[in-house]
Amino acid sequence: MIQLSPQDLPVGQPLPWSLHDGEGNLVLGSGSVIPDARDLALVFRHGTVCRPDDMPEAGNEADGTGLARLAAGPLGLQVGTLLHVKTPGDASRAAASRLIGFIDQGLFVTWPTLGGRDLAVQAGETVLLRGFSGQAIHSFTSTITAVCRSPFRYLVLSAPAQTDQMPVRSAARVPTRLAAYLVENGVGEAGAPSMDSAPEMAADSASKSTPDVDTHVASGLARLGLLSDLSTGGALVQTSHPAPPVGRKVRLSFQLRTASLDAEVIVDGWVRSAPSASEDDEFPAFGVAFDALGERELTLLQCFIYEQLLTSTRLQV
Repeated sequence: MIQLSPQDLPVGQPLPWSLHDGEGNLVLGSGSVIPDARDLALVFRHGTVCRPDDMPEAGNEADGTGLARLAAGPLGLQVGTLLHVKTPGDASRAAASRLIGFIDQGLFVTWPTLGGRDLAVQAGETVLLRGFSGQAIHSFTSTITAVCRSPFRYLVLSAPAQTDQMPVRSAARVPTRLAAYLVENGVGEAGAPSMDSAPEMAADSASKSTPDVDTHVASGLARLGLLSDLSTGGALVQTSHPAPPVGRKVRLSFQLRTASLDAEVIVDGWVRSAPSASEDDEFPAFGVAFDALGERELTLLQCFIYEQLLTSTRLQV
């Protein structure tokens, strides 16, 4: 990762690379436009901004259609599941791997990597793993039964042993640092529905009057916001402009990286809480409650949220 300064980024022009935080999490996708200098300051507001050492590989622009549920393997883990891997006694950060297959309760996983480097392991070693099944985060041990290098590098593991699980509540929220485009609708001004009636009218009003995000980005009317808290029910949004009034209909467009793929998510919602003066007066934050999500958006958000939970939960040594 290459650390950037505000002077490295073009304002009002498509970004030549994706932006990441210091941990490698996606902040803003390549090709996105930072509208003005205040939006640029917001992107750098909460820490380091980096770009990848290399340009993204071709084929990493999935639209999320590849997230269809597959047959579950041991512990309910599915192909594509993010796994955290460590060797016993290693107190450093866990390496990342993916479940790519299973047979007779054994596992096939990609070679674990940490910071772009392969984890040094060999056949016969025991490793500690953690993965999310959809209902719980599972911790377990496995033995490396084979080290394979063709047609690509991967490991074959024994069936999980010494298993433990931690249930995850359905309304889980995670801290984030995701840049999102915010488009306001006229709903919420004089004559707008009340907050109590807003959810029931959401689907109808979205199809009739919600602006197109791409059109507003191209015309410069879309504002850039930062999602600092995210769940399947809503988000906390920070913006470089005055916050919309409570009850205002908004549309958010942002990119999520799930299962090593980037996918665009567009959700409609309603401003539910006013900005808090005690947090950040220069860049106010406000809550947005999402309308009912489509299956694709719900799947992408759930996958992203639980991968973040997995990352933030330390693997015991």
